[in-house]
Amino acid sequence: MNQRALLFLILFWSTTLGSNVHGADDIVVGTALIVGNGPERHVIANLAKKFEEKHAFSSIDTFWHPNAKPLHTIQEKEADMAVTGLVAKEFPSTIIAWDGIAVVTNFANPVAELTTEQLRGIFSGTIRFWSDVWEEAPQLKIRLINRAFNQNIRQSFEQQLGIRRKPASTTILGPEVQVFKAVNGDVRAITYVSMRPALQAQSDGYGVTLQFINKIEPERQTVLDSTYPLRRPIVLVTQAQPSPITKVFIQFVLSPEGQRVIKAGQYYPLEY
Repeated sequence: MNQRALLFLILFWSTTLGSNVHGADDIVVGTALIVGNGPERHVIANLAKKFEEKHAFSSIDTFWHPNAKPLHTIQEKEADMAVTGLVAKEFPSTIIAWDGIAVVTNFANPVAELTTEQLRGIFSGTIRFWSDVWEEAPQLKIRLINRAFNQNIRQSFEQQLGIRRKPASTTILGPEVQVFKAVNGDVRAITYVSMRPALQAQSDGYGVTLQFINKIEPERQTVLDSTYPLRRPIVLVTQAQPSPITKVFIQFVLSPEGQRVIKAGQYYPLEY
Protein backbone atom coordinates (compact mmCIF):
# COMPACT_ATOMS: atom_id res chain seq x y z
CA MET A 1 0.00 0.00 0.00
CA ASN A 2 1.51 3.37 -1.00
CA GLN A 3 1.83 6.28 1.40
CA ARG A 4 -1.02 8.26 -0.16
CA ALA A 5 -3.46 5.35 0.17
CA LEU A 6 -2.38 4.73 3.77
CA LEU A 7 -2.91 8.39 4.68
CA PHE A 8 -6.39 8.27 3.12
CA LEU A 9 -7.32 5.24 5.24
CA ILE A 10 -6.04 6.85 8.43
CA LEU A 11 -8.04 10.00 7.75
CA PHE A 12 -11.12 7.98 6.84
CA TRP A 13 -11.07 5.87 10.01
CA SER A 14 -10.23 8.73 12.32
CA THR A 15 -13.10 10.77 10.92
CA THR A 16 -15.52 7.86 11.17
CA LEU A 17 -14.51 6.81 14.68
CA GLY A 18 -14.42 10.33 15.97
CA SER A 19 -17.83 11.35 14.74
CA ASN A 20 -19.85 8.21 15.60
CA VAL A 21 -21.88 8.54 12.41
CA HIS A 22 -22.64 6.29 9.48
CA GLY A 23 -21.24 7.42 6.17
CA ALA A 24 -21.76 6.57 2.54
CA ASP A 25 -20.58 3.02 3.16
CA ASP A 26 -23.13 2.60 5.98
CA ILE A 27 -20.42 2.24 8.63
CA VAL A 28 -21.85 2.74 12.11
CA VAL A 29 -19.53 3.22 15.06
CA GLY A 30 -20.47 3.66 18.69
CA THR A 31 -22.33 2.22 21.65
CA ALA A 32 -25.79 2.72 23.11
CA LEU A 33 -27.53 1.47 26.24
CA ILE A 34 -31.19 0.39 26.38
CA VAL A 35 -32.93 0.03 29.77
CA GLY A 36 -36.18 -1.86 30.36
CA ASN A 37 -38.15 -3.92 32.88
CA GLY A 38 -40.94 -5.63 30.95
CA PRO A 39 -41.51 -8.80 28.94
CA GLU A 40 -39.96 -7.26 25.80
CA ARG A 41 -36.46 -8.20 26.96
CA HIS A 42 -35.83 -10.98 24.44
CA VAL A 43 -37.14 -9.16 21.39
CA ILE A 44 -35.06 -6.08 22.25
CA ALA A 45 -31.99 -8.30 22.72
CA ASN A 46 -32.64 -9.90 19.32
CA LEU A 47 -33.00 -6.49 17.68
CA ALA A 48 -29.68 -5.44 19.22
CA LYS A 49 -28.01 -8.64 18.01
CA LYS A 50 -29.25 -8.23 14.45
CA PHE A 51 -28.19 -4.59 14.43
CA GLU A 52 -24.67 -5.50 15.59
CA GLU A 53 -24.45 -8.17 12.89
CA LYS A 54 -25.12 -5.48 10.30
CA HIS A 55 -22.79 -2.95 11.93
CA ALA A 56 -19.65 -4.67 13.20
CA PHE A 57 -18.26 -1.53 14.86
CA SER A 58 -21.40 -0.89 16.92
CA SER A 59 -22.56 -2.17 20.29
CA ILE A 60 -26.11 -2.05 21.66
CA ASP A 61 -26.11 -3.00 25.34
CA THR A 62 -29.21 -3.76 27.39
CA PHE A 63 -29.89 -3.50 31.10
CA TRP A 64 -33.01 -5.34 32.22
CA HIS A 65 -34.34 -5.66 35.75
CA PRO A 66 -37.87 -5.86 37.24
CA ASN A 67 -37.06 -2.90 39.49
CA ALA A 68 -35.54 -0.74 36.76
CA LYS A 69 -37.13 2.65 36.07
CA PRO A 70 -36.50 3.13 32.35
CA LEU A 71 -37.82 6.67 31.97
CA HIS A 72 -35.89 7.80 35.04
CA THR A 73 -32.65 6.63 33.41
CA ILE A 74 -33.42 8.90 30.46
CA GLN A 75 -34.22 11.82 32.74
CA GLU A 76 -30.92 11.29 34.57
CA LYS A 77 -29.03 10.76 31.28
CA GLU A 78 -27.95 7.30 32.40
CA ALA A 79 -29.15 5.54 29.23
CA ASP A 80 -29.59 6.25 25.52
CA MET A 81 -32.94 4.50 25.14
CA ALA A 82 -35.71 3.32 27.46
CA VAL A 83 -38.41 0.78 26.67
CA THR A 84 -41.75 2.03 27.98
CA GLY A 85 -45.47 1.44 27.47
CA LEU A 86 -46.38 5.11 27.13
CA VAL A 87 -45.24 7.97 24.95
CA ALA A 88 -43.20 10.41 27.06
CA LYS A 89 -44.32 13.99 26.54
CA GLU A 90 -40.95 15.49 27.43
CA PHE A 91 -38.68 13.19 25.38
CA PRO A 92 -38.63 11.88 21.79
CA SER A 93 -40.74 8.71 21.73
CA THR A 94 -41.07 6.18 18.92
CA ILE A 95 -43.69 3.42 18.84
CA ILE A 96 -41.90 0.35 17.46
CA ALA A 97 -44.53 -2.39 17.98
CA TRP A 98 -47.76 -3.34 19.74
CA ASP A 99 -48.59 -5.79 22.48
CA GLY A 100 -51.95 -7.04 23.67
CA ILE A 101 -52.86 -6.95 27.36
CA ALA A 102 -54.49 -10.23 28.37
CA VAL A 103 -56.81 -10.32 31.39
CA VAL A 104 -56.26 -13.66 33.12
CA THR A 105 -58.38 -15.61 35.59
CA ASN A 106 -58.34 -19.12 37.03
CA PHE A 107 -59.74 -21.75 34.65
CA ALA A 108 -62.30 -22.84 37.30
CA ASN A 109 -63.84 -19.38 37.39
CA PRO A 110 -67.06 -19.56 35.31
CA VAL A 111 -66.71 -15.93 34.15
CA ALA A 112 -65.38 -15.98 30.57
CA GLU A 113 -65.87 -12.40 29.40
CA LEU A 114 -65.69 -8.93 30.86
CA THR A 115 -66.35 -5.41 29.68
CA THR A 116 -63.85 -2.58 29.99
CA GLU A 117 -66.31 -0.92 32.38
CA GLN A 118 -66.32 -3.99 34.62
CA LEU A 119 -62.52 -4.12 34.53
CA ARG A 120 -62.37 -0.50 35.59
CA GLY A 121 -64.64 -1.29 38.52
CA ILE A 122 -62.70 -4.40 39.52
CA PHE A 123 -59.28 -2.76 39.49
CA SER A 124 -60.62 0.41 41.11
CA GLY A 125 -62.08 -1.66 43.95
CA THR A 126 -65.73 -0.71 43.36
CA ILE A 127 -66.61 -4.23 42.16
CA ARG A 128 -65.52 -6.61 44.90
CA PHE A 129 -67.31 -9.93 44.33
CA TRP A 130 -67.47 -12.22 41.29
CA SER A 131 -71.24 -12.46 41.69
CA ASP A 132 -71.37 -8.71 40.99
CA VAL A 133 -69.79 -9.40 37.62
CA TRP A 134 -72.13 -12.24 36.69
CA GLU A 135 -75.06 -13.41 38.77
CA GLU A 136 -74.25 -17.09 38.22
CA ALA A 137 -70.69 -16.68 39.44
CA PRO A 138 -69.83 -17.78 43.00
CA GLN A 139 -70.20 -15.38 45.93
CA LEU A 140 -66.44 -15.05 46.22
CA LYS A 141 -64.45 -11.92 46.91
CA ILE A 142 -62.28 -10.96 43.96
CA ARG A 143 -58.56 -11.24 44.62
CA LEU A 144 -56.72 -8.55 42.68
CA ILE A 145 -53.22 -9.36 41.50
CA ASN A 146 -51.75 -6.11 40.26
CA ARG A 147 -48.39 -5.43 38.63
CA ALA A 148 -45.50 -3.46 40.08
CA PHE A 149 -45.89 0.32 39.92
CA ASN A 150 -42.87 0.74 37.63
CA GLN A 151 -44.02 -1.88 35.10
CA ASN A 152 -44.86 -0.59 31.61
CA ILE A 153 -47.89 -2.85 31.38
CA ARG A 154 -49.48 -1.41 34.52
CA GLN A 155 -49.05 2.15 33.28
CA SER A 156 -50.73 1.31 29.96
CA PHE A 157 -53.50 -0.77 31.56
CA GLU A 158 -54.51 1.94 34.03
CA GLN A 159 -54.31 4.71 31.44
CA GLN A 160 -56.48 2.86 28.91
CA LEU A 161 -59.14 2.03 31.50
CA GLY A 162 -58.99 5.42 33.20
CA ILE A 163 -58.17 3.87 36.59
CA ARG A 164 -57.42 6.55 39.14
CA ARG A 165 -58.82 5.10 42.35
CA LYS A 166 -56.64 2.37 43.83
CA PRO A 167 -58.27 -0.55 45.71
CA ALA A 168 -57.53 -0.98 49.39
CA SER A 169 -56.47 -4.62 49.05
CA THR A 170 -54.30 -5.94 46.24
CA THR A 171 -51.36 -8.26 45.70
CA ILE A 172 -48.42 -6.79 43.76
CA LEU A 173 -46.39 -9.19 41.61
CA GLY A 174 -43.71 -8.51 39.02
CA PRO A 175 -42.44 -11.39 36.82
CA GLU A 176 -45.06 -13.22 34.74
CA VAL A 177 -44.13 -16.61 36.14
CA GLN A 178 -45.14 -15.46 39.63
CA VAL A 179 -48.39 -14.09 38.26
CA PHE A 180 -49.36 -17.31 36.50
CA LYS A 181 -48.57 -19.43 39.54
CA ALA A 182 -50.72 -17.20 41.73
CA VAL A 183 -53.71 -17.32 39.36
CA ASN A 184 -53.26 -21.03 38.70
CA GLY A 185 -53.82 -21.75 42.38
CA ASP A 186 -56.66 -19.35 43.23
CA VAL A 187 -60.15 -19.36 41.70
CA ARG A 188 -60.76 -15.84 43.06
CA ALA A 189 -57.78 -14.26 41.30
CA ILE A 190 -57.65 -11.88 38.36
CA THR A 191 -54.66 -10.12 36.78
CA TYR A 192 -53.33 -8.84 33.47
CA VAL A 193 -50.20 -9.74 31.53
CA SER A 194 -48.58 -9.33 28.16
CA MET A 195 -50.44 -11.29 25.48
CA ARG A 196 -47.43 -13.33 24.35
CA PRO A 197 -46.61 -14.96 27.74
CA ALA A 198 -50.35 -15.35 28.45
CA LEU A 199 -50.91 -17.40 25.30
CA GLN A 200 -47.73 -19.35 26.05
CA ALA A 201 -48.94 -20.09 29.58
CA GLN A 202 -52.11 -21.62 28.16
CA SER A 203 -50.01 -23.77 25.81
CA ASP A 204 -47.80 -24.82 28.72
CA GLY A 205 -50.80 -26.14 30.63
CA TYR A 206 -51.34 -23.48 33.26
CA GLY A 207 -54.91 -23.50 34.56
CA VAL A 208 -55.75 -20.01 33.35
CA THR A 209 -58.43 -18.39 31.19
CA LEU A 210 -57.84 -15.40 28.94
CA GLN A 211 -60.96 -13.29 29.24
CA PHE A 212 -62.88 -12.02 26.21
CA ILE A 213 -63.06 -8.22 26.54
CA ASN A 214 -66.15 -6.48 25.18
CA LYS A 215 -66.91 -9.82 23.48
CA ILE A 216 -63.61 -9.71 21.54
CA GLU A 217 -61.32 -12.74 21.77
CA PRO A 218 -57.74 -12.08 22.93
CA GLU A 219 -55.69 -13.37 20.01
CA ARG A 220 -53.07 -12.27 17.52
CA GLN A 221 -55.42 -11.06 14.79
CA THR A 222 -57.63 -8.95 17.06
CA VAL A 223 -54.56 -7.21 18.47
CA LEU A 224 -53.18 -6.56 14.99
CA ASP A 225 -56.41 -5.08 13.65
CA SER A 226 -56.97 -3.17 16.95
CA THR A 227 -60.46 -4.60 17.52
CA TYR A 228 -59.26 -6.07 20.82
CA PRO A 229 -59.71 -3.13 23.21
CA LEU A 230 -56.62 -3.63 25.38
CA ARG A 231 -53.37 -3.17 23.55
CA ARG A 232 -50.33 -1.14 24.46
CA PRO A 233 -47.55 0.38 22.41
CA ILE A 234 -43.95 -0.65 22.86
CA VAL A 235 -42.09 2.65 22.87
CA LEU A 236 -38.44 3.60 22.61
CA VAL A 237 -37.82 6.85 24.49
CA THR A 238 -34.53 8.65 23.83
CA GLN A 239 -32.58 11.62 25.06
CA ALA A 240 -33.72 15.03 23.83
CA GLN A 241 -30.73 14.96 21.47
CA PRO A 242 -30.36 11.29 20.49
CA SER A 243 -26.88 10.05 19.67
CA PRO A 244 -26.16 9.15 16.02
CA ILE A 245 -26.10 5.42 16.76
CA THR A 246 -29.44 5.72 18.58
CA LYS A 247 -31.00 7.30 15.49
CA VAL A 248 -29.63 4.56 13.24
CA PHE A 249 -30.81 1.82 15.62
CA ILE A 250 -34.36 3.20 15.63
CA GLN A 251 -34.29 3.40 11.83
CA PHE A 252 -33.32 -0.28 11.78
CA VAL A 253 -36.09 -1.25 14.22
CA LEU A 254 -38.67 0.49 12.03
CA SER A 255 -37.31 -1.06 8.82
CA PRO A 256 -38.89 -4.18 7.29
CA GLU A 257 -35.98 -6.25 8.66
CA GLY A 258 -36.43 -4.90 12.18
CA GLN A 259 -40.18 -5.41 12.06
CA ARG A 260 -39.62 -9.04 11.03
CA VAL A 261 -37.53 -9.51 14.18
CA ILE A 262 -40.42 -8.08 16.21
CA LYS A 263 -42.89 -10.42 14.52
CA ALA A 264 -40.61 -13.41 15.12
CA GLY A 265 -40.54 -12.42 18.78
CA GLN A 266 -44.35 -12.79 18.82
CA TYR A 267 -45.02 -9.10 19.22
CA TYR A 268 -47.11 -7.21 16.75
CA PRO A 269 -45.38 -5.14 14.03
CA LEU A 270 -46.61 -1.71 13.03
CA GLU A 271 -47.86 -3.01 9.67
CA TYR A 272 -48.91 -6.47 8.57
